[in-house]
Amino acid sequence: MRETVPTCSAGAGVALSPAPASEQLWLFECGGFDLGVLRMERAALALAGRAENTRAAYAHDWRDFERWCTAAGKGPLPASGETLPLYLVALADRGRAMATIRRRVCSIAARHLAAGFPTPATADVGEVLAGLARRIGTAPRRAKAALSVQDLRSMLAAIDDDGPRGCRDRALLVVGFASGLRRSNLVALDLADVTIKREGLVLRISRSKTDQRGAGLLLDIFRGKCAATCPARVLERWLLERGSAAGPLFCQLARPGDGVRPHKRMTGEAVGDLVQEAAARAGLDPRRYGAHSLRAGVATAAAANGESDVAIMQRTGHKSAASMARYVRPGRLFMHDPLRGVL
Repeated sequence: MRETVPTCSAGAGVALSPAPASEQLWLFECGGFDLGVLRMERAALALAGRAENTRAAYAHDWRDFERWCTAAGKGPLPASGETLPLYLVALADRGRAMATIRRRVCSIAARHLAAGFPTPATADVGEVLAGLARRIGTAPRRAKAALSVQDLRSMLAAIDDDGPRGCRDRALLVVGFASGLRRSNLVALDLADVTIKREGLVLRISRSKTDQRGAGLLLDIFRGKCAATCPARVLERWLLERGSAAGPLFCQLARPGDGVRPHKRMTGEAVGDLVQEAAARAGLDPRRYGAHSLRAGVATAAAANGESDVAIMQRTGHKSAASMARYVRPGRLFMHDPLRGVL
């Protein structure tokens, strides 16, 4: 019997095309079901379960693998036993980081499974990955510096614009730092997601990288002791400029005159540009900072303040203590001496 076989393209999604004949299986007297259709649904569900950014990254990875296979005279789908290991070595020779190389393996394996082929991530691939990790290391490259509270204050002081742009930029920096949100979540906030209370802010996060099912959460942010760095105060000032029109909380501004465009949402890239511009105005090296500096900054500052890992993860939304630890370790240097009184 011929079965329905999922096929895939080099684009962002998986195209599923049925074969001429369907494979029918009958179970007792409960009726029939098409095993091929079930396989197609399984592939579609796996694709839908991934975040949009993950799907885009997987599609980019697959296109790169296809280009390399074409140049090397190899077939990408299904890949032969030596194709993927050779590709990984080529990636390392091109200077790719281990995190990128590991993601390529996941992307290529996912494409094979979605198309009904066995994963090419064999034991040989695992050995190659282990060897590459020893050769090039696993530390993340080009990691942006965590923004300190003093750096944040310097950036805010260097913003000499009291109009809409200055108010928006201050609010985004302070709320971005205090919330620990990823930039994608920060720009996804709508005006309706914000409640200002006597105690501080309440932000409704509809979906995040670690909450792909959209269960949502409420994030509470206390008021600050200083007006310049108080999340509630700076956001209230921005809302006076922004107005009450429904739409994104952090919207775009039109030049000249910095007119508010309440229905135009800022992009994640714009957040990174804003942080670097603020760093440059404050006399800091803008190359060391980016949008992720805000998120890393709150974790580092909280650790330096003596907060527990659990409390920090509740703020940042990290599900893994190991991931969160990359941020908090600098904040805990010289806090505890296990040899106190010994040396």
